[in-house]
Amino acid sequence: MDVYFGTNFWDDRKEGTPLNKIPVHGTAAGSLLAWGNKKLCIPAIYVGQEGVVLDLCMRVPLSDISGYMEKWKDRTYSDLSDEELEQAESESPFGGDFNILLSLDGTVLKSTFGCSTVWNPLMPETDSETEVLMEEYGCSRAYGWVFRRESFAWDGAAVLAPKKLDCILSQRKRPVTAAHFATDASDWEGQERKVRLIHPLSGDTYTLTIRSCEKGQHEGDWGDMGEDLEYPSCYQAITYAVEPDISAEDLTVQDCAKGNQPRRKGAGNKEAGASVLASSVALVPMYASEDDEEPKVRSACSSLWFEPVNRVEWRAVFHIKKEKDFQIQAELD
Repeated sequence: MDVYFGTNFWDDRKEGTPLNKIPVHGTAAGSLLAWGNKKLCIPAIYVGQEGVVLDLCMRVPLSDISGYMEKWKDRTYSDLSDEELEQAESESPFGGDFNILLSLDGTVLKSTFGCSTVWNPLMPETDSETEVLMEEYGCSRAYGWVFRRESFAWDGAAVLAPKKLDCILSQRKRPVTAAHFATDASDWEGQERKVRLIHPLSGDTYTLTIRSCEKGQHEGDWGDMGEDLEYPSCYQAITYAVEPDISAEDLTVQDCAKGNQPRRKGAGNKEAGASVLASSVALVPMYASEDDEEPKVRSACSSLWFEPVNRVEWRAVFHIKKEKDFQIQAELD
C-alpha cells in the first residue's frame, strides 16, 4: 500500500514519491493498547521530506455495533433534536473524537489534516480503500474497525530515519446536558430564578441563576445572503450567572429548539425548500462579561424565529472529557 503526503484514503492523486513506511506496532492482529474502553494500535507511520502520515486502527466489538444499530435503527439524523444528535454521536462505537499529537526523536510535528473510515461487519459492503486497509493491517473481520489517518508537517528539519515515536491521544470535549429549564418573557417581572446543576463527572453542584429575560429582534439585513430570501430575526435573550465559577467553554446554555429556516420573500409561513436550507441563520452568540463583576454575568440568545419569542426551553450543557490523555511511546527500527 503506497501512501503519499497530502492525500486522504480516497484520493487518486499519486504524485511524487511514496512515503517510506516505518512499522510501529506492525499489524492489528497482535495485542492492542487499551485506552478506556477502546482497543487500538498504530500499525505504521509513513515518512518523507514533505512530512509524516500516521495510521491508527481502533477495534470495535460486534456487540457494541449491533446494540447501537438496534437502538437508533428507526431514527434518521434529520429527525433528531440537537440533544439527541449529541447523544447519538457520543454513543457511537465508531466515534473517534480525539486529537493526535506526534513527535519523532523529540521533534514535535504540526498536524495538517486527517480523515477516517470504518469497517462494519454488519454492513460488509464497503469501498475498496477500506478493504486495502483491512488487508494491509491484518484486521480480523469478526470485529468492527475505525481507521484514522493523520498528516503532519515538519516544524523544522525533517527526521527521515526516526528512532523513537511519542504520540498523545487527547479526547475532545463532549457535550452532556445536565438540566432543562424554561423562561417566559411575557410574565418576567425581574425575579431571579435558580437552577441546580450536577456535573456529570465530578458530581459537583453548580447553581445557575437567571438574572433577566427579554424579547429582542435583529435590526437591519443579514448582508449578502440571497436577495430573494428573508431570515428570521426574533429571539429571546437571557442573562445568567454560575456559582461556583466555571469557564464558558465548559458550561453553555442552549435553546432546545432549532428555530425557523429562511424562506422565500412573499412565501408567508412556508419555509424555503431543501435547496435553500443550507443557508445559515445567524445566531446571537453567548458571551461572558469582561469586567470584574462577581459572579460573572453571561448571556445567551435563543434560536431565531419569524414571530416574537415569549417562551423558550433551554438546556444547560457541560462540555467534558471522559478519558485522560493517552500516551503511546515506541522504539522504531
